[in-house]
Amino acid sequence: MRHLSILSLSLLCVLGSPLTQAADWSSDTVSYRYVSAQSEPGVVHEVAKNVLSFTHVSGDKLGSNFFTVDLLKSSAEDPANGSAQGAQEWYGFYKRTYSLKALTHSASDYGIFKDIGLTARLDAGSKNTTFAPSPFKVRVGANVSLPVSAGFWDVGLEAYKERNNNGIVGKSVSFDVAPALTSAWAIPVSGVGTFTGFMDIVGPKGKDGFDSETKTETLLRAMMMFDLGGPKSGLQAGFGLEYWNNKFGCNNASSNVKDSCKATTPVLQLNYKL
Repeated sequence: MRHLSILSLSLLCVLGSPLTQAADWSSDTVSYRYVSAQSEPGVVHEVAKNVLSFTHVSGDKLGSNFFTVDLLKSSAEDPANGSAQGAQEWYGFYKRTYSLKALTHSASDYGIFKDIGLTARLDAGSKNTTFAPSPFKVRVGANVSLPVSAGFWDVGLEAYKERNNNGIVGKSVSFDVAPALTSAWAIPVSGVGTFTGFMDIVGPKGKDGFDSETKTETLLRAMMMFDLGGPKSGLQAGFGLEYWNNKFGCNNASSNVKDSCKATTPVLQLNYKL
């Protein structure tokens, strides 16, 4: 716990300084997303979720900032604590990337890679279920920018450290440091829209609050977003697929949660760029 706090404070200093720096460019987007058949560990039935999101992306002379926050509302299959109504939650993260090209004042690529980035990320969230999760995560690492002709496609490797709450057993859990493989992309499709998405694979992070060993978690979401009213209108609508296995590190093969930690579900989304 102490090591996580020290690392978090250090990261806040690293992450916070660019926020006071003038951005060379920025983009803000609000989104609505509907996920029809998501899983929740320990919940027998599939859970539908309505999600409102705000995303900010900006760049400056040293790199880029990415901030996003989701407000989620579950269907009744995933109830709030002491209620028959669906649970509510929020989850967000801020990621700072420092461009090696910018730091070294170089115009050259790095072999097949367009750039190399040094990354630092903070995640936080909360949900009003009996489990009462309140995740706080610290991630540091590096990524490479693949040579796509337009848009971006990044692949990275990070060290991942998480602290969370388990309201059922009534204790806070500090997980082990784990490796995380990440990828994110947004590639324009000429005259149509944008193929966008991300992948996150987090390795085993030790024992959870029930004293069970965690497993490798995989989250993938891929979307095809179509421009409505032309690419300059700021409005997009699209669809895609989300795959989540061993959600939150839960062992999907375990008998007490079997098949409640894994889901493949269609996703519908509407974006408006402010």
